[in-house]
Amino acid sequence: MATIRKRGNSYQIRVSCGYDTNGNQIIRTKSWKPEPNMTARQTEKELQRQAMLFEEKCLKGLITSNVKFEEFAEQLRNTQRLTCAAHLIPK
Repeated sequence: MATIRKRGNSYQIRVSCGYDTNGNQIIRTKSWKPEPNMTARQTEKELQRQAMLFEEKCLKGLITSNVKFEEFAEQLRNTQRLTCAAHLIPK
């Protein structure tokens, strides 16, 4: 479920994407600023639509966080080991 907070003249949309291996909650955020000519009703309707779209992207895994180089290198190393091992297995 997305939560929305007004931040000055823009809005912050926050979505919880579960927990990591250390038990810390994974939160994704997005800022959205309405067009200046939008009415209050149009702003609210578009804000709800933006929150729903952002939540869907987060839950599908399309929105990810930055990965530390150490973690990226380990993932790459594991991928290369699997690829090399697959070539050694006779078919």
